[in-house]
Amino acid sequence: MKKTVAFFAALWTGVLCAATLAEGVPKIQFDQTVYDFGKTTQVTTVSGVFKFKNTGDAILKVEPPKPSCGCTIAELKPDTLKPGETGELPFTLHLGQAKAQLEKHIAVKSNDPLTPEVSLTIKVNYTPLYDLNPMTLSPNLAFGVNAATQFTTLARTDGKPLRVARFDASKPWITATLEPGAKTNESVARIRIVIQRNGSPRRFNEYVHVYSAEETNTPASSIYVYGQINGEVSLSAEALYWNIITSATNAATDLPESMVTRQMTIRLATGKTFELRNPQCTIKGMKIEVVLKEPGKVYELVARLDEVPASTVSGNISFETSVAEQPRIEVQAFVNVFKP
Repeated sequence: MKKTVAFFAALWTGVLCAATLAEGVPKIQFDQTVYDFGKTTQVTTVSGVFKFKNTGDAILKVEPPKPSCGCTIAELKPDTLKPGETGELPFTLHLGQAKAQLEKHIAVKSNDPLTPEVSLTIKVNYTPLYDLNPMTLSPNLAFGVNAATQFTTLARTDGKPLRVARFDASKPWITATLEPGAKTNESVARIRIVIQRNGSPRRFNEYVHVYSAEETNTPASSIYVYGQINGEVSLSAEALYWNIITSATNAATDLPESMVTRQMTIRLATGKTFELRNPQCTIKGMKIEVVLKEPGKVYELVARLDEVPASTVSGNISFETSVAEQPRIEVQAFVNVFKP
């Protein structure tokens, strides 16, 4: 019986294939599926063309290409091909400003029944013309500190003079200068970045663009400045995180206390007394309690999950203080829920 069923299944498959061949099928064939630029420098983009052909005997219809990242732009010329016709897929990859070994992909779907999707690969071993080390700075201004100074080194990878024309910071309280004694006709120089205390305590994400004399409209490189201006109120944990592995039947009461509870210690950097009041939370099912550890000086904020969220959630925990500069403080809270 099994042999009979297998025979008829094979026969039916053969009939379908024969019918398909009789009607004709499109077939997409690329001249290459990998475009390797090798080692590249002194450029901001690379461009190329993937060529393809309809080697079948029916009309080929190709969908718009889908790059794996926003740094890649690709298009089709044309998107419908008769048997024997050829097409092109030109692309441009923006390299950015950091040294990297890049590998990007472009997905191409069509009505080719045997190869409904083709993955094209672009490879680049990229070294920027201007190299920063480090490219990212993380200054932290403690309470009572009015300015922080950070340094980075700028090098021109082809050995020619830097010829730095100017620095352009995203905020007026960030300044950048070449180190005293550095010469713009050298290929390497150190840059001094000064961040001034400005405004209320907070985190900040800013940048400094570096312009060369050769190209004054486009930055030769960029320094990213991610930091924090601390206030008088000091938090032992700047954010609270929960990682909970649970099933549909688990309740908060079934989980260990260490899994559902988080603490944060709050005091003043000056050691003075203060008041903390009105704690609140935006996450449903989370209870907030303030425990006095040292009268008027040290508080412990305890956050406990009375209900386990159905999925991962985030929100804010807030409280008020008697500190004039920081009357209300918000802390981020993240509950990551994993189900086996």
